[in-house]
Amino acid sequence: MWLVQSPVAKVYLFGTVHVLRDGTTWRSPQLEAAIAESQDLYLEIADPANAGTALTSLAKIGFDREHPLSTKISKADVDLLTAAAKKYGLGSEAAFEPMEPWLAYMMVAMLPSMHSGYSASNGVDVQIRKEFVAAGKPVHGFETFDQQAHIFADLPETEQVGLLDYQLRHMSPQSVVGPLDTIVKVWLSGNQDDLEKILQLDKPSQTETAFEEKVVTNRNKAWANALSERLKQPGTSFVSVGAAHLVGTDGVPALLARMGYTVTRVQIPDDATIASPSASPSASPGAPSSPASPTPSPAASATPIPQTLTPPPGWKGHKTSFTTGTLSTDYLWADPKRGLIVTGHLDLPGISSMDLDALDAFFHQGLVAGVGSKGTVQPSAHVKICNGKQDGTYSKISTATLKQDIVLAVSDRGYLAQYMRPKNVADDPAAIQSILSLCAP
Repeated sequence: MWLVQSPVAKVYLFGTVHVLRDGTTWRSPQLEAAIAESQDLYLEIADPANAGTALTSLAKIGFDREHPLSTKISKADVDLLTAAAKKYGLGSEAAFEPMEPWLAYMMVAMLPSMHSGYSASNGVDVQIRKEFVAAGKPVHGFETFDQQAHIFADLPETEQVGLLDYQLRHMSPQSVVGPLDTIVKVWLSGNQDDLEKILQLDKPSQTETAFEEKVVTNRNKAWANALSERLKQPGTSFVSVGAAHLVGTDGVPALLARMGYTVTRVQIPDDATIASPSASPSASPGAPSSPASPTPSPAASATPIPQTLTPPPGWKGHKTSFTTGTLSTDYLWADPKRGLIVTGHLDLPGISSMDLDALDAFFHQGLVAGVGSKGTVQPSAHVKICNGKQDGTYSKISTATLKQDIVLAVSDRGYLAQYMRPKNVADDPAAIQSILSLCAP
């Protein structure tokens, strides 16, 4: 952590990790004191948990259904992508076919760490934001999700394909999770020199690639300029951004120092850490953690509009109300021998303007993360629901003890119907037909 001072203002700079495992302890008395002193918060994006807006942006620039991914990448990469999809429960390369190469790269890059227990819901930025929101303090974003996505989307297609190719050839846990474990360990130690070396930010600037310049250096300069304007106004602010942006000769602290501001390192003793609150757990594979996103969009109506579904004959139903994260259940039907059918909805800001494929891509990644290495998630298929009147997607999940079929639809929010039964219970055609009768209002 750094303290930047002008004659009238102070800014704390805290370098973070965006994904962590449950139970990682990273808070300290010095950090908590800086947060308490600060009047507002600056993040890379103002609301990292606003999945609805993120998906809306992805739908605009992350999908190209007219030109499938397999027509843009080599046959070797299609085979590698299929192998990765099977390994991580996505079935085949078909799950990525509508995606632009850059989006497929980002989705693939997350799979090994998600399966090893890392989660964005444990990310430091998300946790710090909760404190400021709870205290009624303003939260600002240096960027929007659109701006971040365009960093990758605006790359020439050959470079996007190159990123995906490199990632597919380095998908082993040793290549992805091992280095991430090391980064987290060094970050927790606070050793700036080691962090620079691991992130390769100690190399001469002339060796920097154009991609690294776009992802790190140019953004650092924009943020430093924004903070320079902030430092001209009285008060104290807290900045929480990825640790890579705060180290090296082109890191934000170094840039602000060259602008003439007083920049000092806030030393945190190794034994100063205190317990970090746990992130909210997901209730099921259907409650995925969210990608980053910009400032909040208008949310859906506070009162869910009940979806309709025709239950199988003889199944007993009753209303239910259970909420975790973005997922809320609305109604449940049960048969002692054949299983359960549950309907529910996803409350995501901005969901009414979301593309079904974008919502499904996000939801499907959440299913994969939830199942992890304990089962498989088949690729989603487009289906007609509500007696052929609406479009939906259909996914099948299998774990060591449970089978699930899920239908997903979107209108003013995401609606789903889920059929669950023990692994040793045969599929009930009437139950499958029931979830396909889902009508989203």
